Amino acid sequence: MATANILSTLQRLVSGIEESIVIFNEQGIILHASDRLCELLVQKDLEGQSIFDFIEGKSDSVKMWLGNLTHAHFKDLRIKMIRNGSTFPARLRMAAWSVNGGGFVVMSSIVDGTFIERKKRDLLRKTITIEHLSKSRKIRTGKLNEAIYEILEMSSKAMRVERVNAWLFNDTATMIDCIGNYDALVPGLVAQESLPRIEMPNYFKLFETEKIILSSRSQESEITKELMDSYLIPNEIYSMMDVPLRIEGEIIGVICFEQVRKQRDWTLQDQKFGLIAAQMVSLSVETHKRKIAQQGLENALRQQQRLMVETNHRIKNNLAITTSLMRMQLDKCKDDFHRGLIQDAVNRVNSIAALHQLLSESENKHRIRFAAYAEQLMQGLRESLSDPDKPIQLVATIEDCEIASSLAITLGLVINETVTNSFKHAFNEQRAGLIRVDMELNGPMARLTISDTGKGFSVSEAHGQGFEIIEGLAQHIDAQLTTSTEAGSTIILDFRLR
Repeated sequence: MATANILSTLQRLVSGIEESIVIFNEQGIILHASDRLCELLVQKDLEGQSIFDFIEGKSDSVKMWLGNLTHAHFKDLRIKMIRNGSTFPARLRMAAWSVNGGGFVVMSSIVDGTFIERKKRDLLRKTITIEHLSKSRKIRTGKLNEAIYEILEMSSKAMRVERVNAWLFNDTATMIDCIGNYDALVPGLVAQESLPRIEMPNYFKLFETEKIILSSRSQESEITKELMDSYLIPNEIYSMMDVPLRIEGEIIGVICFEQVRKQRDWTLQDQKFGLIAAQMVSLSVETHKRKIAQQGLENALRQQQRLMVETNHRIKNNLAITTSLMRMQLDKCKDDFHRGLIQDAVNRVNSIAALHQLLSESENKHRIRFAAYAEQLMQGLRESLSDPDKPIQLVATIEDCEIASSLAITLGLVINETVTNSFKHAFNEQRAGLIRVDMELNGPMARLTISDTGKGFSVSEAHGQGFEIIEGLAQHIDAQLTTSTEAGSTIILDFRLR
């Protein structure tokens, strides 16, 4: 194909391409250059000039490729090009076509690497900022003021904007309050008044869309005209990007990037960084709120613990005073009947006091190890019921388990009543004997057996010996009560562990 035909075809091909395109021959003489290339090299007319006049550093590589076109018809090089006496990085991509009569025509695209390098540096700067903020102790520990300052300052530097500020809606969404306003020209945080919804209703409606609000020409835009006199003009803001702050999907405020004294087109990369910065602010706010809530819970827990200690102390003292008063009355009794009544009451109070003591010493204030409680209860009964003239043995075999304190006190009262009754009434005609308290487990069920080697009792006798109390306690825990008078007396309670 003739050189003129190829050149004409290539010119038509590149005429609609908005890139820096050049066509030259194998000697490097420029045959055609696009308008974009003329702008790039700051030249009005490039035709007839040599491409080598604009290449620095790797011109020999291009010449070598042109001299060896029979074996290579495409070349991609990163080079430095000359513009107004200065160099800039560029990418040169060349493709060659042979023409009739010998020789080649080369079409090449030239990409200015300055913008690419700037974009890479911008991306690297933002990436480093994100990495630093993701490791920030101020954000993790809920130090809101320090965290907001750090986020806004670093975002200002990463985005190359003069002002970055964060705002939160009040509880009724009628006002948006500034929690941090960073100004690189100060530098530092500067005061900023709250913005009322009533003065800028349309601007507040934009937040309801929960989308990024972009304004490259803020002082000319309809969406920001409500901010013109009160905010944009006084602060010389020409471009704005507002990114919503969210916690659990709900919008709570906005982080605003503001370009001062010049206009700016916000790139997709800018918007992505803005979303990450917004997440960092939201995380700081959420962590701060969680920290305040946690401190409130800890204060309430400490107060509750103090009240619990005080309550336990008072209960313990009151039970001790009650026991002491009853013992004083016990010493004044003139007959065995009244002495026995008061002693029974003392034993009942002691069974409650023993449970309270174990609960106050336990970490779990609602459940208790029953074996320890039963042993303490039995020891109290041994001491209160001991009689040198009637050496009755009191033994226990308790299969240990953890049960609710309400169940434990009921079982404790059953043991107290039954053992006391046996000691008083089962051994009238014998000097020695044995009372046993056993409990065994069977899955969710348990069996409490209290037996003695005494004379046994009749039903009529039992009802006069506090048996009604035992029946009532059994009903209270939905237990099945069984009695036996063979070879002494036996009371069995089958109940469900709770």
